[in-house]
Amino acid sequence: MKFATAIFSLLAAFAPAVFAQTDVSALLDTAAAVEVGDHKAWLEARNAIVAQGEAALPDLRAAAAEENWTREGWVRALAAEVCRVRIEKPEIATDVDSPQGLKPEHYKKFRKPEPFCQHDLVKLGLDASPLLLERWRWTFAAVVFSPGNAGELERNCFARAIMFVPGAVNDRRARFALEDVMRDGSLPDGWRQDATVSFGQTAGTSGLATLGEIFDDVTQSLAVREASGWAFGRVPSTRAADALKTRLTADGLSRELRRALLTGVAILGNSGGWKARGEMLQATGEEIRESCARMAIDALKAAPEDVDLVSRALSVTAWPDSLQWVRDLAEGAESETVRLAAATCVEPLQLAISRLK
Repeated sequence: MKFATAIFSLLAAFAPAVFAQTDVSALLDTAAAVEVGDHKAWLEARNAIVAQGEAALPDLRAAAAEENWTREGWVRALAAEVCRVRIEKPEIATDVDSPQGLKPEHYKKFRKPEPFCQHDLVKLGLDASPLLLERWRWTFAAVVFSPGNAGELERNCFARAIMFVPGAVNDRRARFALEDVMRDGSLPDGWRQDATVSFGQTAGTSGLATLGEIFDDVTQSLAVREASGWAFGRVPSTRAADALKTRLTADGLSRELRRALLTGVAILGNSGGWKARGEMLQATGEEIRESCARMAIDALKAAPEDVDLVSRALSVTAWPDSLQWVRDLAEGAESETVRLAAATCVEPLQLAISRLK
């Protein structure tokens, strides 16, 4: 009899934990199933989880683990991470839910009285990113902005911040949400551009095929195709350099898209960026910088009218050998246009290289 009583007591002690785990899992399933834009249903589902408090944290952490942020599972993982942050760090949730820079009484104090919030949200770090994705997926339409043009500026500012921040904090978990925005032709091009660049930052080499698909798709808007050219430069990989080179040498490339790719070359080859990545990636950085410098030189010969972007790409890449390449073109290119364009690149490139020493 005593043994049976002890067993019963043991089971009773563990029962709350077992039931809590089951409840959290079921509640997450409910939250993840909420339709996009159904803010009322989302808030009800989210609040039911957050109300469980710290007891729910182990299950939320498990559900939000990195391996669960897949194409099929990212929405459920997002729901779990949102609830975790709201339980553990309510002060961050407050700042994300109502950014100071969107409030007229705040931003109208400045000389340029326009809403701003991107960099304030970046300062909140990685925990802000899932809360912004939550806002975008379920509650953005419920945000109350100022009436008239001021409200449109606030809305645009907030939307672009939501797209910008995950890339700025390098939140790989955001890649699928950003890809959905990038592909959504019903959204403003500016929002899609920001999502495309952030997608490149968060998806890395695994996103290069998608960026290439968008860039090559003539049915996409020019603005989004341009952004994919910029985004190639946000992937620090030789594969990104290859993607840029392949498209820069393709037949029929428009000037707008060529200039987008040259911007990508400048971003990818940036000497300061490679220095910041540390000595372990020095060899890779040197290989990519040389490749970017050669692409810029080839572009100078093929399209000297784009000398402004070519010169910038050469200067930020600051590959030492490129100075002689430019001088050779300035002195011996067959085309006078190329010679003149190359000559304008010499001084800024020389200065950029000298600063590396």
